[in-house]
Amino acid sequence: MQLSKRPVVYTLPSYSLTGDLLGFLRCGLQYRYTRIGNLPSTRPVQAWFGQFIHGVLEESYRRFDESRRRGEKNLPPWSEETITEICDLIKKRLAAQQLFPWGEDLEELGNARARVAVNELGAELFPLIHRAEVRLTGARSLPIDLIPEEYRFREADRYEMMGVIDVVTNVQLYDPDLWGNLLVKELLTDFKARSLRPPSEFEVILDYKGMRRPSLKPFDPNKPSFWDIYGWQAQTYAHLRQAQEDSLPVMAGAIIYLNELLPTRGDLRRLREEIARGETDVVPEKGSEAERILREWKGRKDEPIPTLPFEFRLKRALRLLPVTEETIAHALQEFDNAVARIEVCRGKELKHGRVLSTWEKNAEDESTCTACDARTFCPSYTAESEPKLPLVKDG
Repeated sequence: MQLSKRPVVYTLPSYSLTGDLLGFLRCGLQYRYTRIGNLPSTRPVQAWFGQFIHGVLEESYRRFDESRRRGEKNLPPWSEETITEICDLIKKRLAAQQLFPWGEDLEELGNARARVAVNELGAELFPLIHRAEVRLTGARSLPIDLIPEEYRFREADRYEMMGVIDVVTNVQLYDPDLWGNLLVKELLTDFKARSLRPPSEFEVILDYKGMRRPSLKPFDPNKPSFWDIYGWQAQTYAHLRQAQEDSLPVMAGAIIYLNELLPTRGDLRRLREEIARGETDVVPEKGSEAERILREWKGRKDEPIPTLPFEFRLKRALRLLPVTEETIAHALQEFDNAVARIEVCRGKELKHGRVLSTWEKNAEDESTCTACDARTFCPSYTAESEPKLPLVKDG
């Protein structure tokens, strides 16, 4: 009697847009240790700050939505006691996950940015939110043709792409309550500049980023910049959202760089440098209050950090991306390329049994290396940071 053999287990590789693809594009070696190797970081600065701000905004919207259901519509700004209560609640949740602020300065900055995000941004954003924390998933063909045969180690021919949209906004242009909304005004100005005629009701995909608006100039001309990478993420979110049955037409993706709502002293210095070099797309208008403040501010340590007008800070924080078939196709192709590069690195490691020599590295971004425990033995970081001696020729 012959018994049939159980087929080989077919597993579909899964890639998260944030944890896998963006993590790898930041630095492949760091991604290998923290994501695949599950090695916890000794300085999870960005992890705490990003989750803290996201948590505060999500909890704040939940409270606003509950008041709206009761017919009260309790919009921010809220009292200091309410914001502090929300911040303390989110800190306790993160502490249960063993995530803590790295120092009192970071915690104070997180509290201050959370307060500004809720009281200034929330007043404009919360009325537009249709759904928050929308989970997305989809499958794509694994780019086998981009993986050399010697490094192919999977039986799968497809991979799963996952992500979570922070906010899906439902914009109704004929709603009189939204006519004075600053975010809607920015959207309509962008549509008019691109000669678009949106339907009466549509969606905008919105993603929070706990960082400042990145420079248009890449660290390495041969590699994509963070400006490009985060743009691809928003386009891919739009693609996955459009495949869901309850979606409306997705007219745009939007990224909110939360650090721009309350820039630090260093952020303002970098802003002035980027304006002088023409490396940023949002600059103050000539003769405006924002232009005057940046021009007169000397940047000394004993000088207080000036407060820029909210309209300018909102323009700096908000990045709108048109969503078309062409932009989505380009973003998906770029992420397919990133998946192929990850698969090649994993294949090399399986074949050669080494990590340092088989994974891509990126030591151009100082903030990425600062929070990385592998920098002490990373050959790429060492090459960037060690002092160089002048070359002396023999004889």
